[in-house]
Amino acid sequence: MDAGMDETLLLTSLALFTLLAGVCSIALNKVKFPPLVGYLVAGIVIANVTTVNETGEIAIEILSDIGLVLLMFCLGLEINLKKIKKQGTVAIKVAITQLPLSVVGGMLAGTLLGFSSIQSLILGAVIAGCSTAVVTAVLYAQKNLDSESIETIILIMIMEDIGQVIMLSMLTPVMAGSSMDTSDLILLISSIAIFMVASLVLGIKVNYFKRLIDWISDNVSEEILIIFSVGLAFGMAFLATIVGLSMAIGAFLLGMIMTRCRKSKEIRESVEPMKSLFMAMFFISVGMEVNIGTLASNIGTMAIIYILFAGLLIFTVCLGFWIAGENSRKGFVSAVGLTAMGEFAFIISKEALDFGAVDESFYTSVIGAALISMIVMPIANRYSGRLWDGAETRCPKPVLDLSAKITGYRNKMYYNFSSASKSSRRLYKRGMASGYIDLLAIFLIELAFYIGAPILSPILFDIFGGSIWLWDFVLLVINFIVLIPPISYLVSNIKSLEKLIIRASRNSAKKSGGGDLVKTGDIYEKMLNMNNLIAILTIDLAIIAVVPNPLGLAEHIMLLAIAVAVAIAVYLRMTGKHSASEGSDDGGGNGPGEDVDYGIRDTGGR
Repeated sequence: MDAGMDETLLLTSLALFTLLAGVCSIALNKVKFPPLVGYLVAGIVIANVTTVNETGEIAIEILSDIGLVLLMFCLGLEINLKKIKKQGTVAIKVAITQLPLSVVGGMLAGTLLGFSSIQSLILGAVIAGCSTAVVTAVLYAQKNLDSESIETIILIMIMEDIGQVIMLSMLTPVMAGSSMDTSDLILLISSIAIFMVASLVLGIKVNYFKRLIDWISDNVSEEILIIFSVGLAFGMAFLATIVGLSMAIGAFLLGMIMTRCRKSKEIRESVEPMKSLFMAMFFISVGMEVNIGTLASNIGTMAIIYILFAGLLIFTVCLGFWIAGENSRKGFVSAVGLTAMGEFAFIISKEALDFGAVDESFYTSVIGAALISMIVMPIANRYSGRLWDGAETRCPKPVLDLSAKITGYRNKMYYNFSSASKSSRRLYKRGMASGYIDLLAIFLIELAFYIGAPILSPILFDIFGGSIWLWDFVLLVINFIVLIPPISYLVSNIKSLEKLIIRASRNSAKKSGGGDLVKTGDIYEKMLNMNNLIAILTIDLAIIAVVPNPLGLAEHIMLLAIAVAVAIAVYLRMTGKHSASEGSDDGGGNGPGEDVDYGIRDTGGR
């Protein structure tokens, strides 16, 4: 009797969930909203208007997990690593500009809004991505951009998905850390690293999964291939949960690995209908976590999160397109077309809610901001071209002239390097990659300090005594010292790039017979004269001042005094060595008319 009753309640719940989701999606489709919004609205209605019994709650939780696994598996299958490598130069440049700047902007904004360090980090991760489903549907329907530009935007979103998967992997131990001791946390992080490295090595380097799936596709029917592939997805999701990761990570990794299989396209097309059904259940479950009363009381926070997301995304994507050498108008229209908050906003915020890292108010604000973005994005995208043209027409002439001048410098620099030797171009690309790695290292160090300092100070106080203020200051000094090596590499790398720019500028000027490019080189040459130590300490202090910490102005002045003392000591030592070398020097050196040797070994032809 109880089993029959549970079965009836389960079927009734499923009928209610699916029919209501369908009705909401049909109604919202009339005003051009994507189905995803209908699923979320259905979940909100179910949670706030009807009464869901325990059986229904269990059913929707299980079905939403299935939906999450299939959604992430299909997202992984859509990633063509070869296509990204060959055609995704612009997309990669935009993504590596947009992702870190959005995360940092979200963290700083979260701190100003009064969120904890972990909540601020989660906010940064949430606003760093866009909705592939919504953006693709709207762009192809409205046709504001040509097919090549839409493909570039899709590649950007794929790069964002990869970035957010990495962030979700990093956030999992951070969110779990609030309820774990240090040894358990270290074990969790180690097991996660081993799992991800082993998966990628076996899947991409050794091609274990490719050989297995290709053998199955050659020897059995397509139906069995699909069943086995989906089974593998759930198996990887299960393994991910064992090591402490989200099940979403395991399914995504397997999907990305299986793109190398011969029949990956057929697998994706066959899994798509299942994904559509169960994905609806996932977004219904997301909507069911939203309380209308909480939603109404957090309208201000919702609006702030949406404005933060849209503003940061438009700025960073436009900057990325500009760095990639693309037209500014195209960059703006593309950026506006991306302003629908992504599926990962729901995944990351729901994981954070389940871990207890955020409360219902935070979660509801994120969901509300995502809904606002999905409502506003189609309207904004329709008029984005006219908005740019109107703003350009009304923009003051001095601003337009300054913008044209900056873009002119960019174009000259790109032209210089297009005519440089292959060796110089290779050195430049290597230098840019090294500089990005240096910046990433600096970001990770500051992220560790931002999260770890408030936790470590009380621990050190309990062990060694003193005061919390003392240990806060000690950690700030340690942070300052640890930043010096990556900043040193960054400064050295920047100066090497400047030297390459000078060489390319002079060579280009000689070829063209003009003098304008040499002036650009002279500007860079002046920058080379800056003392390395002064540059390193200045950047270090600027980073320390910008990243939020529990100390005030007095402590920062003390840190500045320490830095000045170090700089003076090093300067005096260097001056003493320089004076000694001058005493034994016979007057050699570079005269005003001599070439300067920048230490660049360029064997390429000119």
